[in-house]
Amino acid sequence: MTQKNDLKRSYQKMLDWYQYRADENSSSLKKLVKLLDEIDRTSTANETYEKDIVDLESLKFIYETSIRKFESQVDTYKIMIAEL
Repeated sequence: MTQKNDLKRSYQKMLDWYQYRADENSSSLKKLVKLLDEIDRTSTANETYEKDIVDLESLKFIYETSIRKFESQVDTYKIMIAEL
């Protein structure tokens, strides 16, 4: 019984971690989307600025992908906990 409880606690810790990461990335994504909506992306600008915009667009995609992965892991650990 102790081993099962230890495993359940470990699964819960993993679930908590993945939930935390999903929440944090979701918050960051919201801020990033707001920033991208507010900045001038149509005018010709400094090369550094142009590169940063491209990098931020890539980061947006990374956040979206990672959020889906973290949420999937949350679901997986919820099932694993329920099955113990």
